[in-house]
Amino acid sequence: MKAVEKLGLKEFRRRLVAGSFPEFSNLAAALEGLRFVQADPIRSPARAQDLMLRQRVIDYQVGELEQSFPELDAEEGYLFAYGFMRPEVWRDLRWRPRAKLTTLEREVLAVVAELGEAHPRGLDERFGKRTVKNCWGGKSQVTKRILEDLHHHGYLRVSRREKGVRVYNVPGISEEAETDPMERYSRLALTTVHVFGPTSKRFLISELGRLNYLIPRRGDRERTVDRLVSSGLVSEIEVDGVDYILIRNDWRRGEVIDGVRILAPFDPLVRNRKRFEQVWGWPYRFEAYVPAAKRERGYYAMPVLWRDDVIGWANAKVNKKRLEVNIGYVEKRPRSKAFRLAIETEVEAMTTFLRLDSGAWSLRC
Repeated sequence: MKAVEKLGLKEFRRRLVAGSFPEFSNLAAALEGLRFVQADPIRSPARAQDLMLRQRVIDYQVGELEQSFPELDAEEGYLFAYGFMRPEVWRDLRWRPRAKLTTLEREVLAVVAELGEAHPRGLDERFGKRTVKNCWGGKSQVTKRILEDLHHHGYLRVSRREKGVRVYNVPGISEEAETDPMERYSRLALTTVHVFGPTSKRFLISELGRLNYLIPRRGDRERTVDRLVSSGLVSEIEVDGVDYILIRNDWRRGEVIDGVRILAPFDPLVRNRKRFEQVWGWPYRFEAYVPAAKRERGYYAMPVLWRDDVIGWANAKVNKKRLEVNIGYVEKRPRSKAFRLAIETEVEAMTTFLRLDSGAWSLRC
């Protein structure tokens, strides 16, 4: 049995940060390389997918993914979360088990096929505006929910977005995903490890909970992940007593930039909260759904990475065409001139990413 590589926390942190921000010249190359980008509807000051892509695509601007999506070789759907993905990933996710389609679902599917493309509002005349309770406790129109369910189960795909709203069509004839559930689960597990970098087996299996229908028994899911290790497709390392698995070819040994990055709450570097706390020594949580009186850092507090250390968080908003950024710190604010220049450079970069005028920002740090 091959010995497991052991790393100190400092070296692990350096490698983790160095390997988390591959640079792509354009959006198509980024999607090819990243394979999956998580999406979130909250815009504060931009949606999560845009905030993540700006850290990895040269000259990326807010909304570019939505604008370019119809021309990209891309799909939308659920992996460990909802997001944008390569078509081969979507094919492995397609055809989730469900009961027989209802009469109304068959009618909606037939109308989408007839129209060629359907916006949820475009079905109002045919099906009315009856609403149902959604998973957030609010209300959604019945046809909107049906479109979402048909998409989730593989009957529809997202063809484009219109002001953030998904527009659907019927997928063309294509090769269906391999029917062997273990092979599908294995490939989707590899994609997830590729997205996150070093991850514990427990975290991986938990994140893939939506795929339990492929392999219903947890023991079988664990053995499937173990086979990825024994086959050499993923490797193991140990960091201060914590075991991680990773794809060795993704384990870059590059340099950490001498700068600041303001990260989305769902950025792959910080989304694994247990790994975050081990690496940076403090707990970070997403507080948008926490009652305002109980928030410690803010509605959409974004982790602030300085070199290879997450030293605090940023709250940002656009007010009268100016970006306002407030920084909070876990400990003391770095006093060096290098940090001050780096944080100002990052805020200026976020400003132009938001399509605001250069210099249209204020910073409290």
